[in-house]
Amino acid sequence: MPLKVIICGGGIGGLSAAGFLRANHDVTVLERGTLDFTVDDYGLSVVSNSVNLLQRAGIKLENLDTVVMTHVWLRDSNNEELRTTYFDTKARFGGAPSVLVKRAKLHRELLRFATSTEFPGAPATVIENAKVTRVDTFAGKVWTEDGREYKGDLIVGADGIHSVVRSAVLGGQDISASIRTHDTLTFMTQLSVDDIRSEPSFAYLCEPRKQAGLVSAHAKSGPHLNRRILIYHTSANSLQVVGYTSENEFAEKFDSAKTAIIRDIPSSRAVEDFAPEFGECFVNLFRHSKIDAWRIRDVAPMNSWFSGKAVLIGDAAHAVTPHAGQGCNITIEDAEALAYFLRDVDSPNGISDALQNFMSLRKDRVAFVIRRSRELGNLRTDEDKTKVPISSEEFAREIYTYQGAEHALKAPKPPPTGLDVKGTS
Repeated sequence: MPLKVIICGGGIGGLSAAGFLRANHDVTVLERGTLDFTVDDYGLSVVSNSVNLLQRAGIKLENLDTVVMTHVWLRDSNNEELRTTYFDTKARFGGAPSVLVKRAKLHRELLRFATSTEFPGAPATVIENAKVTRVDTFAGKVWTEDGREYKGDLIVGADGIHSVVRSAVLGGQDISASIRTHDTLTFMTQLSVDDIRSEPSFAYLCEPRKQAGLVSAHAKSGPHLNRRILIYHTSANSLQVVGYTSENEFAEKFDSAKTAIIRDIPSSRAVEDFAPEFGECFVNLFRHSKIDAWRIRDVAPMNSWFSGKAVLIGDAAHAVTPHAGQGCNITIEDAEALAYFLRDVDSPNGISDALQNFMSLRKDRVAFVIRRSRELGNLRTDEDKTKVPISSEEFAREIYTYQGAEHALKAPKPPPTGLDVKGTS
């Protein structure tokens, strides 16, 4: 008999899990809002480790309006070349390419993965405007804000950094203290490729069908200063600009509004932070379009991602800072791995062992990504500083070559990270 699976959250993690799990189980997704494929339409790097899994499942890259990531450009504060790296994961490691895409395009395709009859299994049921407010992990029940009750053999918490399911897994704890900030935000804006054609120093970004990728530029005072600008393609016609800086007066604004995103920041405010440290070509990028401020956060590690009939994936379990570009990718990996370990489970009695196996496989790999992301963002913990930093080559070989849970089980296991793989009781 198929398991009845309730997924809390209809974002990238929730719809990925629905797509993979529906092949063998009866899946319902509870999405707190309305699925809108225009809101928060920012760019993502979908790297070969998750592209491998999505393509194998039948996701079509041609539906995503992607560009293939071919280069990483390291530039100085005046956009002079320091180093250019050829970034072609398919040529280097085999398997899949890495692509750059707008989040909404990926989100829409994952909804198709979850609900279209083109994929194996019964289509998942996606219920919008179903905000989960309470979870009983041992009864397998969830309640929504408007009083609806849903019961399943398994609850999957894919409900993000403020996860209601995580609170339940932790025995009803207030999880706000586990959400960590780092006195870092990003000013984010989107441009068309045409917006930069008049600037000769950006010529290398103007033909994304031939070469596309990511630009990283540090402040002239050096990488130790909390100022950095990233530029990356999000389609053949568009770019995203991300400026890392300190929170300053925005810390209080984030806290008082209880949000991690503040919209419509005046361009003059971003210019104020970046003009002293970057040349005009970079500073002018913030003068083209509206700017949003995004707070950089992660969550404290958990001893276990599951309890009773509930399990966490993605940001609900292990939100990571964006510096390694792996947040959505390790979430998709989680979804595929969870479905793999549950593929032959046909009664609730087999769920606990499957969840232990799931976490045993995932925990060290996720910890590896989290540590590398902190290193790249100059956010190392005291424990991190006792370890040899992860090299870019080591990270690439470990992460970009991933072929899914079945393949990973046959590979040598990485050193333990100290996380407990037992469920809470």
